[in-house]
Amino acid sequence: MRKIIRWSLLTVVGLGLLGGGYGYYEYSKYHPSTEDAYLDAHVVRPAPLVSGRIVTVLVRNHEKVKNGELLFQIDPTPFRIAVARARAELTEALRDVHAEAAEVEADQANVAFAHAIYVNDRLNARRAHNLLGEGYATDQNYDNALAALKSARARLHLAESQLEAARQKLGRPGVHNQLVEIAQANLSNALWRLKQTHVHSTCDGETAKVKLRSGNMALTGQAPFVIVCSHFWWVNANYKETDLSRIRVGDPARIHVDMYPGHRFQGRVISISPAAGTAFSLLPPENATGNWVKVTQRVPVRIAVLNPSPAYPLRVGASASVTVEVLDRPSPATQAHATH
Repeated sequence: MRKIIRWSLLTVVGLGLLGGGYGYYEYSKYHPSTEDAYLDAHVVRPAPLVSGRIVTVLVRNHEKVKNGELLFQIDPTPFRIAVARARAELTEALRDVHAEAAEVEADQANVAFAHAIYVNDRLNARRAHNLLGEGYATDQNYDNALAALKSARARLHLAESQLEAARQKLGRPGVHNQLVEIAQANLSNALWRLKQTHVHSTCDGETAKVKLRSGNMALTGQAPFVIVCSHFWWVNANYKETDLSRIRVGDPARIHVDMYPGHRFQGRVISISPAAGTAFSLLPPENATGNWVKVTQRVPVRIAVLNPSPAYPLRVGASASVTVEVLDRPSPATQAHATH
């Protein structure tokens, strides 16, 4: 009797274990999960676009900032001087262009005057030629008229050459002149550089690694601290490659952050990496060896956090675990057909 009871208990326990194992297999099949996951967010490095001595610092370490908020200011004195110089150069360029335009007008008047003399001398030469043929003029008179005509033609050509040279020197008139445009561009650049002495935040977030002090030198392109933007958070979940066939973009997910064990965040799959995590490492694995061992690779899956809460502030790099709920499950009819 005891043997029967013992075997019955063993049978029930075995069936329970088999049923539990099968249930866990079915659950994990449509709820792939991983603990190899970490929080991430956009990180902005507010690097100045000009160099100079810092005169004002308005942020501290681990402090919240708003988009557009002034972070620090570089000494604007040399940049204001550059703006004043550029304005003076623009004024000088405009004055030079006006003077050159006046020279063009004067040369145009000289051309008109030389042309009038040329026309008159040409008429005189024609009359002298006619009078010479009729016997009313001497050869000397005709020669004098021809000499005057040639002199008038030469003066006209000279005036036209001077006009063309003045036009070439002037270029385009007014504000469209090349010298004026260069001076205007220099002024715009000086104004832009002056504006860059005020460095503002480009997102809502929290500062980190702030070691900036008044009197420090700011260098172009070198950020003195970072800002972790708070408008969008996601989890980089490294899934086994054998789980990817069931995960699709748009699938919902449950996110548990280790620092908040009693709180669950909602998520959604937004992208799946086109390569395994080791593919872009500094020293990717080389498997063309005789002692190669097959290792299951992990592929990053980005999952957006849909319900971040100020009561549970998130931190970049914090550990998390993720469970994806697969939406495109096969229907019972499809499963039965696949079984047969």
